[in-house]
Amino acid sequence: MNKKMSYGLIAVSTLLASLPATLASANDENLKTTKDIQPVSTNTEKHAEKNETKKISPYDIKLFSIHNLNGFDSGADALYRNFDLTTQLTVDYPYDPYKDKLTYEIVSGPANLGQGEIQIPYGGTIDFSDATTYPDGEYVLSLRSYVIDEFGSLFDTGRVKMNIERVAATIDITGTFDKINPSTITVGSDKTTASNIWKIIDEAGNVVATESSAAVSQATLNQLPEGVYTVETTATLISKYGNPVLDTTTDSFLIRHPESTTSVVGTYNPTSITGTKKITESTLTWEVKDSSGTVLINGTGNTVPVEQTNALGDGSYSVFFTEHSPENETSVSEGSFKIRHPETTISIDKPINPEKVTGTQKIADSTLTWQLLNEAGAVVLSGNGPIISEKQLASLAGGKYEATFTETSPEGETHVSTDKFLVRHPETITTIDRPFNPHSIKGTQTIVESVLTWVLKDESGKLIESGSGTDVPTSLLDKLAIGTYVVTYTEMSPENETHSSQGEFTIRHPETTTTVNKPFNPDKITGTQTISDSELVWILTDAQGAIIKSGTGSDIPTDFLAQLKPGSYHVTFAEKSPEGEMHTSTGDFIVRHPETTTTVNKPFNPNNITGTQTMTESELTWVITDKNGAEVMSGIGSEVPEKELLALLPGDYTVTFTEISPEDETHSSHDVFTVRHPEATLTIDKNINPEKITGTQTIEDSTLTWEILDIEGNVLFSGSGSEISNLVELLKGLDEGSYFATLTETSPEGEIHSVINGFQLVSEVISPPLPEPTPPDKTNEQPETNEQPETNEQPETNEQPETNEQPETNEQPETNEQPETNEQPETNEQPETNEQPETNEQPETNEQPETNEQPETIDSGDDSEEFILLHEKEEFSYVEYEVFDENTADSFQTIVPASTIAETTKNNTSLLPKTGDKQSPLLPLLGIAVVASSLVMLRRRNKN
Repeated sequence: MNKKMSYGLIAVSTLLASLPATLASANDENLKTTKDIQPVSTNTEKHAEKNETKKISPYDIKLFSIHNLNGFDSGADALYRNFDLTTQLTVDYPYDPYKDKLTYEIVSGPANLGQGEIQIPYGGTIDFSDATTYPDGEYVLSLRSYVIDEFGSLFDTGRVKMNIERVAATIDITGTFDKINPSTITVGSDKTTASNIWKIIDEAGNVVATESSAAVSQATLNQLPEGVYTVETTATLISKYGNPVLDTTTDSFLIRHPESTTSVVGTYNPTSITGTKKITESTLTWEVKDSSGTVLINGTGNTVPVEQTNALGDGSYSVFFTEHSPENETSVSEGSFKIRHPETTISIDKPINPEKVTGTQKIADSTLTWQLLNEAGAVVLSGNGPIISEKQLASLAGGKYEATFTETSPEGETHVSTDKFLVRHPETITTIDRPFNPHSIKGTQTIVESVLTWVLKDESGKLIESGSGTDVPTSLLDKLAIGTYVVTYTEMSPENETHSSQGEFTIRHPETTTTVNKPFNPDKITGTQTISDSELVWILTDAQGAIIKSGTGSDIPTDFLAQLKPGSYHVTFAEKSPEGEMHTSTGDFIVRHPETTTTVNKPFNPNNITGTQTMTESELTWVITDKNGAEVMSGIGSEVPEKELLALLPGDYTVTFTEISPEDETHSSHDVFTVRHPEATLTIDKNINPEKITGTQTIEDSTLTWEILDIEGNVLFSGSGSEISNLVELLKGLDEGSYFATLTETSPEGEIHSVINGFQLVSEVISPPLPEPTPPDKTNEQPETNEQPETNEQPETNEQPETNEQPETNEQPETNEQPETNEQPETNEQPETNEQPETNEQPETNEQPETNEQPETIDSGDDSEEFILLHEKEEFSYVEYEVFDENTADSFQTIVPASTIAETTKNNTSLLPKTGDKQSPLLPLLGIAVVASSLVMLRRRNKN
């Protein structure tokens, strides 16, 4: 709703003419002393207490200040201050002495009548926003501002009329599945006279459809791609006084459709068959069919169990995934695969000491390999083919063996068949889990039927304990005194062969610990020892294992830790017991500090500025400041974008990269650079017979070169420096005519800026040189007369008004009175007159580039041809000089820098091309190289 706010004074009635002037001034003191007011009956509590009989009559002085917080201020009439569509007013009475109490009363309206006066603070708000309490309709309020003293009360009154009308917009989205793929969307409001306009907005905030109607058509809904949409409708009601009241509401709906996919990994015997669904709430089912279309297996979910496909017989199969959306739409995707499995067999002629072991394969082009594994699972022998030779079997040591044949199919699938046999030779092994204070001592036997016994003796050979079986009881080990012991295991086979093995151990061992207080940049590293008289040493090594420092004791000095260079470190505490046993514990930590670098690829006009950071987790920021330290631009990352560099103005800059580590350490690096570009200027002291030509350069160490060219563009003289020192001598040998001087500044960075200007040489200067007459144009011949000699000083007169056809520039005033060359004077026989057509009437054609700027037109004074000057075509602009031959329709086009045109014609407008020219003085410029910056187009074309 448009809210019109207003401030003003309410006028309800006229001032009482009989009121004394002292009272009308609203002065408290005067009010109290006024004797001329006749008493009337009032009922104030204060008067009742004082038994006051003198009363003060109320009067209207129209000084209420009312501000509507919403709706429209409709102004005042003879009775009321009127407001439309307003539910909130602020009321004040800014004048003394009537500021003791402010009230309002509803005197008419659709509700809340008879409540009496309601007091509000001065500047307070009357709020009728609650539609339940204050329904629509017109309310008339009576305002009163009181002055109360011991004589009674006096008040000023005012009346306000408020028209309240409301409208509530509604949206109804219906469909089989509620707000998913809805079938109808209707909009409306609670007022039949209101109008509605709706729009549909996609998730990106784009309005994809809008219309002023009561429903969104099914065609519109059908065109919506999948996604979440918001429908917004605005109901507009026009009040009885012609003001609009609006209400907007929104609702959302979803457009979606299922789309399943099937993925099979592996053409043969796939290792994975999976499907996907597009809608989370959809159900995904799958089924596998054989080549006849018979469903063999099916299920629910996104994965076909590999074990079920592997169980299929050899053959070709198809798999289908179907997505069933909650809206009962389905999407089916398909894949295919083949089943093929290798299957080998094994045959051993005897279970003990066999002489022949063979294997078979199922697939002819599979590969068949075999292995013999001992009881520990280690490969003893291996080979290829279907036979393990007798010689290989005879070489085996005693023990249990497993023979395996493996068939590997062309698809890489394998099948293994195994069988076991026994080679009978006793061979025991004694295993002690550690040399000091062992927890486990075991013996092994090769033959199950063998008898295994053990004997434990001390270092003197005294028998401590003996037994049978594979284990020395742990309870026995726990009771052993400190010392050195020898344990011996003996295996006796059923064939009465024996084999013994033994091991030695000591009871006493140290055990240290290492504690690093922080994984990064620790300031405390400690170690502990188990045996008090052990020696505790520590060693600190770097990531390459090189020792950085070592020492003794339980602490590494803190000041040493603080001096460590960045890197990864490994700390080892070693406890060496008196018996020489060593126990070590280790810890790892990293020392890291941020250290950024800044690289500017060129000191002048760099196009690449990068920074580095030591830690990948760090944050890297950059800032560029000018020579005064003011920030110009900043960003995050390891590179300043080139487009930001290109936007820098010329000047000296400092770039600073700052690395902030995860430990909140910072490091900054910086470099400086300068942005500079050449911009030469050229000054010719006189257009005719110059005596001094000078130039300036922007960059001190740029090179400055100059050239003198004739009308054909041939270089006559050239040199370097900012001034042509022997100019007069150089020009003495030249013929009369038009010439050009060019000045080029080349910066150390290879940028070039060139300027050009023209001048004329004449043998005798009585008045400015007269150009040769211009050949008359066939379509607009005018008699030539010599009644008005042409000079550069010829003034513009009312007979020769400037028109819109002439570009308004200080550098190139173009009029037909200016001479083109010394040889071809223009005369007043061809003045521009009001009779000549303005070139603004000629339409722009496709030859003219479209630009945002209105093209400037140079009127040639001829109906058949014109010049058009355009600025900034697309990314680059250029100057194109194009001449059409009216007989052959041939044309030629060339390009020159805009700066050349501007500098050349600034002081010599005779160089501008004229209608009917066979060779313009600008033509020599056509061979000058183009710099693609700030160029314009100059096009000459035939209207037909």
